[in-house]
Amino acid sequence: MADVLSQSEIDALLNALSSGDVAPESMAEDPALKIKDYDFRTANRFSKEQIKTFNIIYDTFARLFTSYLSGTLRVMCSADVVSVEEVKYQEFVNAMPSPIVLGILKTPPLVGPTMLSIAPDVAYVMISRLLGGSNQSGSLEISRTFTEIELVLLERIIRQFIGLLVESWAKILPITTMLDRIETSPQFAQIVSMTDTIALITINVKIGSNEGLINFVLPHLALEPIAKQLSTKLMFTTSDARRHASKTDDIKTRIQTTPLPVTAVFTETGSNVRDILGLQAGDIIQLDHNINLPLTLKVGHLPKFHGIIGVKDNRYAVRITELIREEVSDNE
Repeated sequence: MADVLSQSEIDALLNALSSGDVAPESMAEDPALKIKDYDFRTANRFSKEQIKTFNIIYDTFARLFTSYLSGTLRVMCSADVVSVEEVKYQEFVNAMPSPIVLGILKTPPLVGPTMLSIAPDVAYVMISRLLGGSNQSGSLEISRTFTEIELVLLERIIRQFIGLLVESWAKILPITTMLDRIETSPQFAQIVSMTDTIALITINVKIGSNEGLINFVLPHLALEPIAKQLSTKLMFTTSDARRHASKTDDIKTRIQTTPLPVTAVFTETGSNVRDILGLQAGDIIQLDHNINLPLTLKVGHLPKFHGIIGVKDNRYAVRITELIREEVSDNE
């Protein structure tokens, strides 16, 4: 607050300027405070909130991917999000190594394709582990092109782990993922214009002692329909609502499908112990129940209905004639 002038100081400054005691040139601004030209062509397309949301989504994916790789390759693996940044698609393409594995993905409701890239050292180690080799990349020739068999193996791996994206994005919105095709050259995998802006998510993958990068490319145009949903506040709000809604539905389903015993009860008939002990197969017990009186149907141990006994489809049945309503006492 030291830079804020009081009203008396402002009046004194205006009087000094009007009387000529102070020259406007002497009030030049600080050289450190310079006006910078703003290029609208390089304006940020993704807000800080959206970048933060991408971090949370792909942190979840990295944890799931770690478990998947460790189980599939039978070696200690780890995956961590290195960066989430906004770049031009041309910058990303120029930084690609050769050869490289590029997977073109369809992820509705995102509009248009998205892409993932797997560094060759990571791809070759995956192939080596699947075929029974070691997890050391020192002996692998990573500068050669991929064979057809290797591409088939990589396609199988990609189709399996991109399903983890569905669970990672579930906090934001439900998506579906499918692999459209695999390319090894950037010129055949141009999903957007070179000047378009993309969100580049870089994940460092460690397989044994070998490390490499996997990148996810999300074009700005593909994210426009869901831009308002890319918010951490909305994410936690909707996830809580979905969690509570799912719990409520689950409770309702469990209650509605809980089996309960239903018993048709005649009027109680008394007998002594001697008669009960003397009962044998074929004996007849005379009941104190008038055939014109209804039966009582108990749900569990509670009497709920009155009914008349009969037969339907050659099976004994009870037709409900009356609902037994609970009597509420005055003290309740």
